[in-house]
Amino acid sequence: MNINPFTSTMSTTSPTLTANQKRALLFNINEPLEILIQEFDNDWWPLVSNIWTGFSYRNHVNEEIPLEKRQKTKTRPPELCFAKIKVSRFISEQKVRVERYNDSPDYTHSLDESEKLKRSQVVRTLVEQEALKNYRPPAIVSAVKEFATEKLGLNKSVKELRRKEVTNIKSKVRGSLDTHLIGNPNRELDIQETIIFLKKQGYLVEHYEVIHKPTSGFVFIHPNQINNLEQYGWLTLIDSTHKTNRYDFRLFTLHIRNTYGCWDVGAHFFVNQSHVEANSIKIAFPGLKYGEQECDVIFCTVHIMRTWMSKIYDSKTRQKMIQAMHKITKVGCESIIQQAIDECPVPTIKQYIKRNFMKNTHQWALWARELKKSTSPKYGLIGACHKIVALDEKKRSDSEYVSFEFRTKNISAIGIDHVILHEIHKFPFPIQQMLVNEFNAVQGRIEKGKPTPGLISLNCNCLFFRQFLLPCWHIFHEHVYGDIKLLTVDIWEKFQKMFEEAGFEIYMHRELVEIEEPKKTEAEKAAENRRLTINELMEMTRNIYWRVEEKNNPEQTCMFIQELNTCLEPVLNNKINEILAVE
Repeated sequence: MNINPFTSTMSTTSPTLTANQKRALLFNINEPLEILIQEFDNDWWPLVSNIWTGFSYRNHVNEEIPLEKRQKTKTRPPELCFAKIKVSRFISEQKVRVERYNDSPDYTHSLDESEKLKRSQVVRTLVEQEALKNYRPPAIVSAVKEFATEKLGLNKSVKELRRKEVTNIKSKVRGSLDTHLIGNPNRELDIQETIIFLKKQGYLVEHYEVIHKPTSGFVFIHPNQINNLEQYGWLTLIDSTHKTNRYDFRLFTLHIRNTYGCWDVGAHFFVNQSHVEANSIKIAFPGLKYGEQECDVIFCTVHIMRTWMSKIYDSKTRQKMIQAMHKITKVGCESIIQQAIDECPVPTIKQYIKRNFMKNTHQWALWARELKKSTSPKYGLIGACHKIVALDEKKRSDSEYVSFEFRTKNISAIGIDHVILHEIHKFPFPIQQMLVNEFNAVQGRIEKGKPTPGLISLNCNCLFFRQFLLPCWHIFHEHVYGDIKLLTVDIWEKFQKMFEEAGFEIYMHRELVEIEEPKKTEAEKAAENRRLTINELMEMTRNIYWRVEEKNNPEQTCMFIQELNTCLEPVLNNKINEILAVE
């Protein structure tokens, strides 16, 4: 038997007790309690490790350290509380006995007062677990408080948890793990070691300097990405990421969109001096709907917060939104935004948040930022490159998965005829999504009371058909509800053959091929010119009609038709009368 007199608390062995009940029982011991050693060490003592301390320990701690060099901590005035307990360990029985020590009195202060001075081991363990994920201290504080309150019921234990404590714990936990990321304190040596590391990882690296200017850096690319960059680099998105290293080298990443519609990493380069920013904006990249590649717009967190200072002028609401920005999960972020809206006393601010930030958290919240979450301004260049290499591997894996799904995945859709859906499934998956969206738009036309377009061929002048050369909602409307079945098996095959050996690169260019024909007489040329003129007039009329129609304004559409009818009817009637008179 091993007996140790500790100033410590105790709890019962009932499995139904909550964590707070255990803490309360161990705070003031009324009756001796016996607990299994493993259970006591794992489930009970960590709850009160901040309340009790070894009785003889404080007399020896720091005794060899000068007073002025000792760590300054919060302490309670001495000789105000004399509560003691005795913890006895019975090794043979694998039990722990907890009882009062020599009839000592109860605590003269509350349990909450002890929680204000020091964190229990269970809270420190939660912080250490989150620190391993390398989140920022504010995010760790929020995550620990949320988990301890909702899952463990220890809301009082984490109530006084502060960012500074978390920062200190994180530095101790991450210190040994991040040693290889700090790099050489000498910048030039750090660059050399970084280049050696990248070459070992299979990257092609080149160090460069600009003559007569202080600008220098290095560029690196994985060999697997060279072909993609050469083939699809005609449209390259440049992303700039700040504060990835302690030298303030700006990291620039080239993103290209491959044949499967997946944005992939092309290359990276570090620059020690740059004022160039590559901003992805909707005007430049309007997206797939307008014939361009889909592009996400990512907002700068600094400018977002500056905007909030003027637009979200209620301080409590703004603090809620800042908390949402640093949330590490999408669900948690959206939950806090909803709280900010519900608790905001200003209706205009509520509407501003709903309209601008409720449904686009992937553009401004940090839960969606991979590189920002993994790098640190304390790292050397080699540390930043360690993180970049890991993310590159993930991006290449994602790209391979997208390429696999491109021709193997089939979309699920409700309300589409099984014959049409079967033909749609023969297209690549992204094209399936586009076609299903066009088909579903037909229902909207019917609900608005619009008739069938009256097409007699597959030549539609709408924007979608001209851009993608695929069946649009007008063709689907005519095929399903009109008199002419435009989409025969042969027609479907012609559309599907476009993608037999290609992906999205078929839309990289489009051209007309002229075929030599036998020479025509002047009369034949004049007749052809007349036909072309008529076709051009009809095409212009159709284009204008569809532009007006797509605005979904029935009054404006009817007015256009009436004006057109007013202009054409006299001309057509006169010609009909002339033809009948001649006959």
